[in-house]
Amino acid sequence: MTANLLLDSLRDLWDGFVSRLPSIVTGLLVILVFYILARVVRYLTEKSLKKVKASEHAALITARLVFIGVMVVGVMVSLGVMGINAGALVASLGLVSVGIGFALKDVIENFIAGMILIFQRPFVVGDVVCFGDVEGRVEDVRVRDTVIRMYDGRQVFVPNAKIFSNSVINNDFNRSRRLEFEVSVAYAEDASAAMVVARDALAGIADIMVEPPPLVVAEELGESSVVLKVYFWIDPTKANFLEVKSAAVAAVKQELQKADIEIPFPVLTLRKDTHQ
Repeated sequence: MTANLLLDSLRDLWDGFVSRLPSIVTGLLVILVFYILARVVRYLTEKSLKKVKASEHAALITARLVFIGVMVVGVMVSLGVMGINAGALVASLGLVSVGIGFALKDVIENFIAGMILIFQRPFVVGDVVCFGDVEGRVEDVRVRDTVIRMYDGRQVFVPNAKIFSNSVINNDFNRSRRLEFEVSVAYAEDASAAMVVARDALAGIADIMVEPPPLVVAEELGESSVVLKVYFWIDPTKANFLEVKSAAVAAVKQELQKADIEIPFPVLTLRKDTHQ
């Protein structure tokens, strides 16, 4: 009797499968058609975004989301053709997704922040950014994190949620960056003449921008010298700011020495206590 019941159950399953076979085949064909359609739409979306000069990351991510969206619609239509209640299935998956959402809260938060960063483009690959104690060149902007190569060669993976919720300095956004340093001259020297010499010294450095022009000002009266502040601008996409600053400091020192303008050492005055 048990064997007969088992055979009857298998026969019913087979009969049900045979009766649904046309709808199953049709559903699979629907998925295939939507898959081809999704690929075409993804290609056209990515190509269109590149034509309007969208970033490569934004175009790629948008095209992928469009592909997934078309495929989701295709799967829903296919399930309906096969006779499966798509609404009940979605409701069941919705309850499961709530638990998954709580478990993957950080991942989802970083994903959403990454999407916003990719589309808003506060920085792009190749820009030099400063985020807290991390400063370096952006190597990749992904949906979960941003890859930054620091000046010492270390690679940092910063979660997008942290970047999105904090201040980020983009050194390359305006394609110009101001650098500065201080130099001291003795009180006996002509401070105005020293400022002219320092400004002219910067004119011989090719990587320093002509506009805006370099600026040298008297910053303060120090304990043993007049402190001059030297300002100049560079294009960070064409020049290394460390090398340019080093060249500027060396050039100013050399020209001051040529002009016989003293760069003094700190002076410490000791007085004898006569009350002892």
